Amino acid sequence: MMAPSMQSPDAMSQRLDHRIVCAALLLAVAASLARFLLEAHLGFNLWDEGYLWYGVQRVLHGEVPIRDFMSYDLGRYYWAAGVLWLFDVHGIVAVRAATELFSTLGVVAAAWLVLRGSNGNGLMRLGLCAVAVVLCLLWMVPWWKGYDAAISIILVASLARVLTSPSPVRFLVHGVVIGVAAVFGKNHGFYGVVACLLATPALMLRVAPPAWRRCIPAWLAGVTVGFSPILLGLVLDHQFAVMFWESIRFLLFEYHGTNLPLPVPWPWTVHGDGALTQALLARWVTGGMFLLLPLFCVIGMAVVAHRLRRHGRIVHPEFVACVATAIPYLNVAFSRADASHLAQAIFPLLIGVLILPARGLGQALLRWLGFPLLALASLLVALPLHPWYQARTQPGWRVVDVRGDALRMSDAAAVPVEAVESLAHRYVPSGGTLLAAPVWPGAYALLGIRSPVWEIYPLFPRSDSFQRQEIGRLQQARPSLVLVYDIGVDGREDLRYAHTHPVIWSYVQTNYRQLESPRELPELRVYIPKLSTE
Repeated sequence: MMAPSMQSPDAMSQRLDHRIVCAALLLAVAASLARFLLEAHLGFNLWDEGYLWYGVQRVLHGEVPIRDFMSYDLGRYYWAAGVLWLFDVHGIVAVRAATELFSTLGVVAAAWLVLRGSNGNGLMRLGLCAVAVVLCLLWMVPWWKGYDAAISIILVASLARVLTSPSPVRFLVHGVVIGVAAVFGKNHGFYGVVACLLATPALMLRVAPPAWRRCIPAWLAGVTVGFSPILLGLVLDHQFAVMFWESIRFLLFEYHGTNLPLPVPWPWTVHGDGALTQALLARWVTGGMFLLLPLFCVIGMAVVAHRLRRHGRIVHPEFVACVATAIPYLNVAFSRADASHLAQAIFPLLIGVLILPARGLGQALLRWLGFPLLALASLLVALPLHPWYQARTQPGWRVVDVRGDALRMSDAAAVPVEAVESLAHRYVPSGGTLLAAPVWPGAYALLGIRSPVWEIYPLFPRSDSFQRQEIGRLQQARPSLVLVYDIGVDGREDLRYAHTHPVIWSYVQTNYRQLESPRELPELRVYIPKLSTE
């Protein structure tokens, strides 16, 4: 009979009281609901938040993401649009609710992972679940990236099920999960495949060679089924297929990247004026968290290898899944090294640290020093990103109507919203449209109008031929107003719209005349057609 100290977390988890399991899952749902109610009507962002909101609006009007407008991958738009259609609601708070519903799936998966992967009695494990839930909700910022955060956790949970008890059925289900993840984001599907390949050496200790002949086809079939909405679109919709492959070609072969890069804020690169302020400490801790990500992967691989050599089998499948998934998600954090992208990559680490298989002194140090330090670091880095915290610490927040939703937002967020509404009311007739570039895709969603161009978020430099295609669309739509927020994104002069889209910029200068900028927004360039009268 196996000694208690040698029993796997899976064996121990099966003896958990059902009341503990239900309590953990209810805690995850209740905490997610509380977070939503606390922040649902706070803040607004014409940039990335507006990018998602516009896409959801257009899906409800029958358009297809990627084919008809620049977008993320399809999954999040159809999820949100489906929820909004079901309840017949259309505002930004409804989009936030739909996203929170998806995020809750990730929080529940995190609670399940910690409950199964941790040691101790039921109450101790429930307490650790509570810590995991709080940390997950703390790091799920900004809210519109809740899809990405939840998917990373779900991939860990699905892989853990395969590692716990490999079978063709579980391989099939895991393949479906990876395929569906790719529908929400091609990168997530790729990360899921990489994590599965990294876990293969450990899996080979659990699955006899003949069984691979059934498991691998089952996994491939699952991936195909999960990714089938995209595959069907590629086969049945020629224009979607053209734009889908073109979006991949542009990022890989023309732009040579997936994001606007930022330098990694390593702790030793953070300098202050000598005074230790909360902001300086937060920057230093953020750099420390970027250092912790690859460090966790290295230590995690060493722990997994040691346990495999010692026991000859997978003893902590949840931890193995965390390590395998954390490695490909390093790309998310370092592709654009800011706190927001750190938040999207950190969930395998958070769960992995909470269930790290330590014993004796190592376990005591982890619980009494590691966990508090992780919680403190999370508060310093992630809490300031929450609109609830910003509303309580920043002056000048006020209520603004956003297409029927009363949102309390900072003055910096309210001024652009009011400017767009005021200028559109004055210059855009009923049924007309405007061009908003480069960082305000939310202007279209705010006004409930269709963008005259495909590229609603024109951040990356584009070829002359692409710009000429966009000019063709502009000539057909004939926007009554052009708004160019003339800033260098990330402080880079080369990312001004005039430099990334010089052909379109020249077209605007030739066919539109510039009006005086709003006093509160001197960087905003306002144009109307030259034949128009004010």
